[in-house]
Amino acid sequence: MAIVEVLVPQMGEGLQEVRVLRFLKQPGERVARDEHLYEMETDKAVLEVESPYSGVVVEWLAKEGDILPIGAPIARIEVEESVEVPLVTPPTPPEAAAAIAPQPPTASPREPALMGARTEVLIPPRTRAYAREKGISEEELRRIPARGTKLLPEDIDQYLATRPAAIAEAEYIDYPLAPQQRTFIYRVKRSSQVVVPATLKRPARWDAIQRVVAQFKAQPNAPVQPSEFQVFAYCAVQATRNHPKFRSQLIGEDTLREYKHVNLGIAVARPGDELVTALVKEASALDFVSFVRTVQAQIRRARQGEDQADASIQLLLTYMGGYQMVDAIPVLVAPAVAILFAGDTFMLDGVPHVNLVLTFDHRLINGVGGAEFLNEVARNIETVEQLLAL
Repeated sequence: MAIVEVLVPQMGEGLQEVRVLRFLKQPGERVARDEHLYEMETDKAVLEVESPYSGVVVEWLAKEGDILPIGAPIARIEVEESVEVPLVTPPTPPEAAAAIAPQPPTASPREPALMGARTEVLIPPRTRAYAREKGISEEELRRIPARGTKLLPEDIDQYLATRPAAIAEAEYIDYPLAPQQRTFIYRVKRSSQVVVPATLKRPARWDAIQRVVAQFKAQPNAPVQPSEFQVFAYCAVQATRNHPKFRSQLIGEDTLREYKHVNLGIAVARPGDELVTALVKEASALDFVSFVRTVQAQIRRARQGEDQADASIQLLLTYMGGYQMVDAIPVLVAPAVAILFAGDTFMLDGVPHVNLVLTFDHRLINGVGGAEFLNEVARNIETVEQLLAL
């Protein structure tokens, strides 16, 4: 018997990293060669990755949602005999390639030709989970000495006990990024490679929104107590009914996929300046009361740390009311085709207004289409009492 590592494969030219979406096998389960082992997301597609070996899954070396570089180990599989393991070198960024002088090929001591001959300390799943709790990266984890054949949490405790003195003398301290932030960075980097952003801005009166919120608060038996943001979000969702591109997605470079209803993503801030997304499926199919209840429930889940973003989102909303920010240029994160920002209120001619800023994917939406959508959102906001038949 031999335990081999499964590495993240290179699935396309120029691919630097992937996001792990879902494990299709659990530790202890058998997997056949070429059987689907896990699901990953690249900058081009969501793919099911096949196992290069037949055997039993020993452990996963990453978590669902992790961002991994090409060539990184993702799982260990116990196979019945030694297998050749191809060397996988993570891609070198183009800007760094020119600075690297050619070197004669050398053998890596950590990558023998036969994995069956490889000897290393086993890292059990509970130890790996404990290391994540302590903020220890996978690379650092592999350098921690073990007292036996397995790395245990006690070994991590002993290792950590030797670090404070070194940290106290250091000029800085490195901390691993939170998983949510790593996911956000991955999505933003992916978007920058495919999206052609354009931005439009206009002010909108906000007094009708404030009246609607006050009216619901004045009703002791009101079915919901909406916030100003939730009323604004409903106005934006209703505008997508007449603008189908804002409930669409671009598939490849030549296919427009139009949905019957919009799937709405909402940017939600968490402690430590973390950012996650709440998701409201088929938001434009909901009446106002159902919409508010759903938004409130999804935002609660997001604030508890559940990032609900998936590939179905077409429109994103971000709101800075209460933060004294009246203007911004929102960053569009694919696969959404647009993101709409609403800022804090400001007075204009004695009437409260907000700035609405729309960033959209110019590959799919042109300037006039963006302007018409933004104008309809503003009209819905300014006439929301009629929209809700109050």
